[in-house]
Amino acid sequence: MTKLITIGVVILSLTSWPLLFALSQLSCMKNERNVFIAATSCILAAFVGTFLLFRRYYRNIDPVMYVFSIFCFDAVSGLGNVLEVDGYFQLQSTNWTQIDPYLKTAHGTVSLYWNGIVHFLLCLLAIYLYTQRYSHREVSLYWAGSLLNNMIVLLPVYLIGSNAIRTSTFGNIIHLLLAIGVLFYYFHNSPSQARTFLKFSPIWKRPVDFFFIIFFLLATILAVFRGLAILGASPKCMTDYLKLYEPYLTDPSNFPKFQALTYQYIYVIYYLFAIYGLLHPGQHWMADWSMIHAGAAAQAQFSYIAGSLHYRTAANLHPPLSGTIAPYFWGINIAFLVIPQLFALWCRLDDEHFGRSYTVELSTPITSRPLRPEKKSQ
Repeated sequence: MTKLITIGVVILSLTSWPLLFALSQLSCMKNERNVFIAATSCILAAFVGTFLLFRRYYRNIDPVMYVFSIFCFDAVSGLGNVLEVDGYFQLQSTNWTQIDPYLKTAHGTVSLYWNGIVHFLLCLLAIYLYTQRYSHREVSLYWAGSLLNNMIVLLPVYLIGSNAIRTSTFGNIIHLLLAIGVLFYYFHNSPSQARTFLKFSPIWKRPVDFFFIIFFLLATILAVFRGLAILGASPKCMTDYLKLYEPYLTDPSNFPKFQALTYQYIYVIYYLFAIYGLLHPGQHWMADWSMIHAGAAAQAQFSYIAGSLHYRTAANLHPPLSGTIAPYFWGINIAFLVIPQLFALWCRLDDEHFGRSYTVELSTPITSRPLRPEKKSQ
C-alpha cells in the first residue's frame, strides 16, 4: 500500500511530458503569459491528484509531502524542456529559449538537469521515506539547501540582466518562497535535544574536527578572494586568478559571478558559525545546517563545474584541463563539492557534538494493522 504513493507520484510526474506536447501544439502557446497560465494549471492539477492519493491512504498528512509532489512534477517537466533544447528529441513546437532565455545559457542548462534528476530523486526519496515511516528530515533539508542556492543565484541575474522580467521569474520566486517555507516548517518542528554534560577534548585532540576547521578557514579566505576579484579589485594576483585559474567567473551570463558572490556573502557566514560550533561542541543546530549547506554546495559546485565545461560556454572561458594550473582549479572546486558532504555525514554520526536530526511526527496510515514503531536517529 505505502509504495503506491511513490509509484503514483512518479506516474503523475511523467504525465507532464505528454501534457507539454499537447499544449505546445496550440497556437496560443506562443504567448508567454499563456504558457505560464497553462503550466500553473498543470501543477494545480498535479497537486489535486497527489492530494487525493495521500488522502486515500493516510491521515494527518505532512504538508511538505504535497510540496515535494508538486516539485516532482515540475522537475520532470523541466527535464523534458532542457532535453529538447539540447536536441535530444523534438516533441514540442514551442521555442522554449524564447519563452525563457535562461535555457540558452550553460548555467541554466546544467541547473535544469540537476533539478530534473537530483531534485526529483530527493523529493521522491522524501515521499518514500515518509510512507515507510522513516525520518525524511535530512533529505528534505538537503533538498531545500540545493533549491535555495539555485534560486539565490538565478533571481538576481533575472533582475539585473538585459532581458525583461518574465512571468517565469514569478514562478522562480514561488520556488524560493516554498524552499524557505519548508526550512521554517522543519525548524518549527525540531526534534528535542538532550542537554549534554560531556566534557569535550580540546580541538587539537580531535583531528577530524581540526581538519574541518582548517577547511572552513581556507574556504572563507578563498570565497572572499574570489568575491573581491569578481567585483573588480585591482591587485594583479586577483586579475591573474580570473584570467588563468577560473576564467568562467567572468562569463557574460553573470551566473558564475553571482555564485561567487553567494559564497562571499552567505556561505562565509555559515563557515564562521561552523568553526565556532567545532571549537565549542554541543551546538545542536549544527546537524540541520550541515545538511542544508551540503545540499547548497552540491548544487553550486555541480552547476559551476558542469557549466564551465558546457559547449555553450565560450572556449576561452573553459577551465584549464592540463598543465600546472589545472590541479589548482580541480582541487579547489572538488573540495568545495566533496568536503561539505563529508562534514554533513560527520555531524549526522555524532549527535552529542552536533545535535540530532530526525522527523518528529511520522506518517499515520489508514490501516487496522499495528503501526511500525518510529525510527529515529541513534
